[in-house]
Amino acid sequence: MNQQAREQAHPFLHQHERLIAACAYELGPGVPYPPESLIAPPEPSSLGRRIEARVPRPLRELVKSQLDPRHSRPAAAASALDRAPDAVDDLGSRLVHGRSMEGGWQSAAGRFVVSRASARGSVTGVLAVTDRRWFALTDVSPLWRTTPVMKQYWEAPRSAVSALRANPKGMLQKGRMDIEFTDGSWVAVLASPAAHAAPFAQAAAYHR
Repeated sequence: MNQQAREQAHPFLHQHERLIAACAYELGPGVPYPPESLIAPPEPSSLGRRIEARVPRPLRELVKSQLDPRHSRPAAAASALDRAPDAVDDLGSRLVHGRSMEGGWQSAAGRFVVSRASARGSVTGVLAVTDRRWFALTDVSPLWRTTPVMKQYWEAPRSAVSALRANPKGMLQKGRMDIEFTDGSWVAVLASPAAHAAPFAQAAAYHR
């Protein structure tokens, strides 16, 4: 199994919790990007916080309202325009690779994708399963930093995941895994490397 992924997951274990398996992954092609209204705003940097502290509060509120797409129509329109090429790419991926997600944004699968987008981390991440729960990590380090800074952005009890299916039939992507939730929703991810998909799914199923 992916030793680096296990090492990155280990610091996030709770007391007396046992890590069963961990796998590097990325979202499957065609998984839609959540609406901006559902995504948490980025956390300001330490420099940004110092600058913001010097700006009068009324001005801070005005700037935030104009730049936050959740509250400003112009900002939302600009955000939608920026994401238009991504939407076309997602459509093409769905046509080539089939469906990659089932369920609305309030479903378990939808909340997983929204949490991942809100973390604003790297494309690849770590999916881990323990004797108690599932959780996912992403690297939130700046581009100039070579050492990853992992952040947990999602977790769910083991009972919330009904199955993890590796290399489902009819799918072209190597290393594909479908995370199926007990509410009927699911989302596709790709193991990295692809050869880790089957061992990871087997380990998760064996220790249910």
